[in-house]
Amino acid sequence: MNENIILNKNPRIELQLFNDGFKLIDEQTKQNSGFYAYNNIQSTDLNKLWFPKLAKFLIVLTWICNGVPFFPDAESGKKSNISIHFKKNKLGIHLIDNYMIRKAKMLKELLDTKMEYNNL
Repeated sequence: MNENIILNKNPRIELQLFNDGFKLIDEQTKQNSGFYAYNNIQSTDLNKLWFPKLAKFLIVLTWICNGVPFFPDAESGKKSNISIHFKKNKLGIHLIDNYMIRKAKMLKELLDTKMEYNNL
């Protein structure tokens, strides 16, 4: 079974799911790229998924109040993320928009399922 999940198109962040693990292609953070086995995964977490929507709302609100959009953390968008905890390290991918959040939710479900299957 081979399935691809593209989290972002530019810079490209793609996960290729295989039977025994997944390959991460991360053009944003090159050191994250590589192959990761499912049996080494301890847990997966989705953090602060509400942040991109809040940032967009605050930009609009400050635009209306000030005439100038201002919300400094909205530019980075790096508040929400998916974290994959392995036995010896942790992999984190920043989620900067709602498309990435939807894909990350799907990825978490798939990884949790594959992790349970491979740990039986």
